[in-house]
Amino acid sequence: MEQPTAERILSDGLSRRTVVKSAAWSVPVLVAAAAVPMASASTTACTKTISTATAAYSRASATASQFIWPNLFGDGKDFTLTLTAVHALWTNMAINQANNLVLDSGMNGGEAQPSVHLSLDTLALDNTGGGEKVTFDFALGGVSMSVTNLTYKIKDIDGFMALDGKGGAERVFVSAGTGTYDSAWVQGSGTDADRWRLSTAAPNVEVAPTSSAGNVAVTVPATSSFDLTYVVNNSGRAPSDRPNQNIWLGPFTFTVSGFCKP
Repeated sequence: MEQPTAERILSDGLSRRTVVKSAAWSVPVLVAAAAVPMASASTTACTKTISTATAAYSRASATASQFIWPNLFGDGKDFTLTLTAVHALWTNMAINQANNLVLDSGMNGGEAQPSVHLSLDTLALDNTGGGEKVTFDFALGGVSMSVTNLTYKIKDIDGFMALDGKGGAERVFVSAGTGTYDSAWVQGSGTDADRWRLSTAAPNVEVAPTSSAGNVAVTVPATSSFDLTYVVNNSGRAPSDRPNQNIWLGPFTFTVSGFCKP
């Protein structure tokens, strides 16, 4: 927007004294008014559906990692999904330092897709469930941001039947979302009180990596942060049999809304 000059105002019949008196407040107001449409014109509301299968991945340690989509909306800000793991519940299990939060593209849950490996070491065969809680945080430029239509798979839930009589050793529950699965193999609702686990009627205590029988497909309508807790009750195993336990998560697909720059 072109600003009126002092000469033009004077030519319209105003005195020089009036121009000087009004200049201190009139110019900034005119500049601010002009800046709003310019900023609005430079961005467009948009949505993007993205997947961790195409994101960059950085693992800092067995308890910290991050998916990164650089400059997602063209504004120089990176979109991130940050994973933070902590020990949860009983001490019969410990986080495996070598494999936990490693991104694995091998065959697991019947597919070879990049998935986050959760790995626990057996310390004792107590009739309890201990393991880890992983928190997932979505952010744009370091600021928390909500996503919609989040979907992902929890793969290869299996394990010997625990002595508590509730099903297989590996158990998973989440703070958000619902899951679907093969009820011939898996049972539960994904809550702390009714964890997803291998069914007491499952055909076998182990699921082959080429099979999807131990998978749960999770759907979350909207979230900016959620927790997934993975615990293991290895009480049903022989005293000398204390194996490492593993599940895989992913890929994570979701929709994010923002303002795209051309």
